[in-house]
Amino acid sequence: MNALRKNRKVMPMRTHTLNEPSARVAADPSVQRALQAAHLLQEALTLLRGDATTPPMQTAKRASDRLLRLPEVERLTGLCRSAIYEQMRRGIFPRSVKTGQRAAAWPESAVQSWIADRMDERAT
Repeated sequence: MNALRKNRKVMPMRTHTLNEPSARVAADPSVQRALQAAHLLQEALTLLRGDATTPPMQTAKRASDRLLRLPEVERLTGLCRSAIYEQMRRGIFPRSVKTGQRAAAWPESAVQSWIADRMDERAT
């Protein structure tokens, strides 16, 4: 057994780079904020230098927005189906996006923004 340990080659530990985050690290909100801050700094430096090779942050942010189906929207908002569609009709709730012939979804950012607006109204 000791002979095996002596002959075994020691490999350095592999560290994660920004290009290869593990699933656990990528799911951490503080890591997401740090990555977003780093991207914003990189974009600002690119703008100061005058070359526009880095895509704007809005493109990166939009790509991460996911679409929520009706049951998830109902769960997040506490509204029933009919109330959601009634408020959409009156222009209070965000409009849905057609995802198929008979399917609709809502951008998560729009739903979260609507929820935040309701919370702000409650605070005032």
